[in-house]
Amino acid sequence: MFLSPILPEISLFFGALLILLADVFFAKNKQEFFRVSYLIALVSCFVSIFFISQNIFAFGKFFNQMFFLNSFICFVKFVAIALLIFVIILSLNFLSKSKEISAEFLALFMISTVGGMFLISANDFMTFYLGLELQALPLYLLAAIDRKSAKSSESGMKYFILGSVASGLLLLGISIFYGFSGTTNFDAATALYSSNKVPPAVVLGFILIIIAMFFKISAAPFHMWTPDVYEGSNTIVTTFFATVTKFISALVLVRLFLDFSRGWAGIENVMILVGISSIAVGSFGAIRQTNIKRLLAYSSIAHVGFVMLALSASSLEAIKASVLYMVVYACISLGTFGFLNLITGLKNRTDLSGDELDDKIFDIKTFSGLAKTNPIMSLILAILLFSTAGIPPLAGFFIKFYAIVAVVKSGFVISAVIAVLLSVVAAFYYLRLVKIMYFDDVKENQLEFDSRLNPKLVVAIMAAFNLLFMLYMNSLVTTVSTMLGF
Repeated sequence: MFLSPILPEISLFFGALLILLADVFFAKNKQEFFRVSYLIALVSCFVSIFFISQNIFAFGKFFNQMFFLNSFICFVKFVAIALLIFVIILSLNFLSKSKEISAEFLALFMISTVGGMFLISANDFMTFYLGLELQALPLYLLAAIDRKSAKSSESGMKYFILGSVASGLLLLGISIFYGFSGTTNFDAATALYSSNKVPPAVVLGFILIIIAMFFKISAAPFHMWTPDVYEGSNTIVTTFFATVTKFISALVLVRLFLDFSRGWAGIENVMILVGISSIAVGSFGAIRQTNIKRLLAYSSIAHVGFVMLALSASSLEAIKASVLYMVVYACISLGTFGFLNLITGLKNRTDLSGDELDDKIFDIKTFSGLAKTNPIMSLILAILLFSTAGIPPLAGFFIKFYAIVAVVKSGFVISAVIAVLLSVVAAFYYLRLVKIMYFDDVKENQLEFDSRLNPKLVVAIMAAFNLLFMLYMNSLVTTVSTMLGF
């Protein structure tokens, strides 16, 4: 079938359109109609996963060689849709409370994911740019979707302005690349420079292109939007940013290195600089943060640094380490931000609302003594924080270990040592939060949690994934190796 390579994207996109149409005609008159939109979103995701499974062994280029498909790309799409399903499940509390927003934000989630799926399959810079913009445009709306929140409006404006700058850099890079190479097709460019020396202008064009991707994954020094957007956006939107969007964007960069630019002289120095800078910014920037969403934003910057550092090795093992890192980190982020989505309010503080309530809820001091009032939720968050810090034998330790080993084997020993030392610094603020939960006195204003089982189950599954990672680590490594073709 001619359209079979893009059936996953089509099914997800039409599901989003159906939600928007149904929302226009029915949601205003039926207060509980959001449950139908919720169901449509989940069904569309599962249909998309079915079509992805049908393409898992497909290999080839389609639509005049502008669209590429192989096992690795199908694997990325499968994980992205699985993360989207979990995010949709976590969104039920927001859907039930925010009747004025209704369910249109679910459609924006799905459309943005479709853009990411086109982006990972792009085999030409024209398709690449269209996919990137389709992914980004819904994100600008999502960041500012809470119209009653001044912080949400501010975060949407900041993200839009900086996103426009990144898009401009991307177009400039593509123009320079095309002007000096005569092609925008990945295969043609690879064949052109596989045995010839790459002209400096072409390298400059490619660097501008990956700088645009550095913005998307919030790698330093292009991270400035991340803390403000993570803090100002609604928690469920932040969860989507930290999981689906970051996962796809990082692996798009991995794919560019896997298929396009490995071995280009000088690129590894850019990756080392960005990697070390990101780890340093994330490690030191989070120390002074009192808002847990801003703290996790800086944490995400540091984790991206490890992926960039691994990519600098330009080896097959480094590529595998980068993919494994992003899979596990996406699960960690889903758990930690999913935990924040479970928080519904504060006991004895009905006088607060909007931004004031959010500031109070997400202040790390509000978590004081949480282990005494809610031991199970505290244990789940502690497991996720220990894994994020890289404490053995949790999943976070092993992904950092794989990344560092790949860097050392490529001869960048000093960079690896710096990364390890900075990782020790970063452990401070994770352990501080655990200390606050377990050893500080209980505050008068205690956190209230969502009573629904499904969102709690998602967070518990992510915690169990990190805790039991050793049992199926080899299977996951083997799966990643098989999908990558080595």
